[in-house]
Amino acid sequence: MPTTEQLDSFTERLPRRTRLNLAALALLGLLGVSLTLDASGDYPLLGEGPGLTVDEMFNVGEGVRLAHGSWYWLLGEFSWRQLFGEASDVPVRPLIGHHLADHPPLGRLALGLAHQAVTTVASPQPNRTTPFAPTAARFGSACAFAWVVWLVGSCSARWFGAAAGYASALALLMMPRLVTHAHLASLEMMITLAYTASVITIADRWHRDEAPTVRQALVPGVLLGLALLTKIQAVLLGPPVVLWALWRFRRRAVLPLITWGGIGLLIFVIGWPWIWIDPLGHLQEYFARTTDRAHLSVFYLSAKTADIDVPWHYPVVMFATTIPLSLHLLAAWGLGRAPVASCRDSRVSLLLCCTIFPLFLFALPGIAVYDGSRLFLVIVPLWAILVGRGLSDAITSIRSRCQRLSARGATALPLLLLLSSGWGLVATHPCGLSFYNLAIGGPAGAQRLGFEPTYWGDSLTRSFLHRVGEVVPSDETIAVFPSLHPLQWQEFQRHARAWDPESRKLALFGTAPAEDATFVMIFRRKADLPDFLRNVPSDWEVVASVRRAGVLLAALYRRPRTTLAIQATRNWNAQVEPQLAPIRSSGALYWTMTRHEITSPASRLPAREPHDRRQRREQPDPL
Repeated sequence: MPTTEQLDSFTERLPRRTRLNLAALALLGLLGVSLTLDASGDYPLLGEGPGLTVDEMFNVGEGVRLAHGSWYWLLGEFSWRQLFGEASDVPVRPLIGHHLADHPPLGRLALGLAHQAVTTVASPQPNRTTPFAPTAARFGSACAFAWVVWLVGSCSARWFGAAAGYASALALLMMPRLVTHAHLASLEMMITLAYTASVITIADRWHRDEAPTVRQALVPGVLLGLALLTKIQAVLLGPPVVLWALWRFRRRAVLPLITWGGIGLLIFVIGWPWIWIDPLGHLQEYFARTTDRAHLSVFYLSAKTADIDVPWHYPVVMFATTIPLSLHLLAAWGLGRAPVASCRDSRVSLLLCCTIFPLFLFALPGIAVYDGSRLFLVIVPLWAILVGRGLSDAITSIRSRCQRLSARGATALPLLLLLSSGWGLVATHPCGLSFYNLAIGGPAGAQRLGFEPTYWGDSLTRSFLHRVGEVVPSDETIAVFPSLHPLQWQEFQRHARAWDPESRKLALFGTAPAEDATFVMIFRRKADLPDFLRNVPSDWEVVASVRRAGVLLAALYRRPRTTLAIQATRNWNAQVEPQLAPIRSSGALYWTMTRHEITSPASRLPAREPHDRRQRREQPDPL
């Protein structure tokens, strides 16, 4: 029997060769992502990455603000109230702008530190319209992804053997949607790392039949607190961990659970000074945002619905179809071959609880779910551990039934099945958020079934923007659609170094400034497109496009300037303009209130980019 120290150690049981191989896989993931990070021309020598997404504009600005501001706070130039106060909390505007409190600060701080580190080493292309380079901040997500690969591979190797560890790490490298999120300056990879580390640590330290001690709840509690400081998805840890612990240890689990939850909440409150300003009010405000928010549209099975009205099976279908099919088969093999043994293994049962609960929660009526699998991306690494376990079991089963096979021969078939899942990376790069697996015929089959082709703007890639710049004269206005935030396209224009931001004019399709625009640029988030733009309009010319696996993801159209077409556009404008005007006005007002210049002892701080994530809205669809 292993000793307590051996059970609690994270790497002592792994041979040095295994640890080095897993580290090599993690570094491979980091290198592969880092070499293809460029969003829109920040670093032209890098490979093309996903296009600039909506949330990155918020995260980079606030992340850099926190990274700079925290340093000056430590030097005594700012108070914590100035750094973490919103407009309602600090009436006199701080020199570094107000805090954006729609998410906790830890994930954005990590992105801001990555931005500062990368831009210090390598300056981005010059841009007079913004001091920020989203590609530089994306390196933070790439590092988080590498940590997830190493963490999952090491855990799987210790629990189920070296082959399982390698398979789990490779499985993560073969998941197009997860790999694409590793390319984005978003909070998804940060919370995925925190969620995975929390679950693995509990499974590792609370594995024995004896109830965990208070001491064994300390580290899991710290990790829970860090997860809470990253994103709201950390609350998904609570119910499955509590139920699992009570099922295993009954009343003996109460004290460790109280310690775990108490430490997590304490670190959450201590680590976010915004809460200190008005503890009860701000805690209520933060957790109420999950329900008290504008509803987004979802396009699913050829129907557009509000995010709280999607069919119950939406999260289950998204999970089943956005991970490569061969990985599902390996995980199912391991679980189905010995289901009773799987349930009796406390580590496997915890992984299953923390995987199933988010799917169950988002399937409940009235719970908002949107953007494919993004909201429950945190469960993917846990599933990868089960993929590794399944591959190891498959090898054992083949060797027991075909004893004449060598060890390499028995490994070949499961390994080939695992590696075959890599086709999705090749077929969809760099637009991996559009990946669907072969169970529904890949991206093309998903389109036929009426699934959303893309949702975040990642299909507006650097090469596509270069093509747009070549085709559209610099004095022409480009009509753009859809809009997920009042300032989305204004900020997109400022950050797009692939063309000259000061010479490009973008106007929201359906508004007066875009009425006479010859060119229309869209990304195909069907939930927010009018009917006639969900597919290629018959009389519009496709000038440039982004297609992956045969599916159109983004397009630049040249529309005809016939009298009939102009009148149809004006009729559409007349319907949509009254719905856009109040939102656009509030966005313009917010821009006026938040734009500022810094002229102070902290003048080295870049001006914070004005965003309010809570203004994200449902795009009107009058047609």
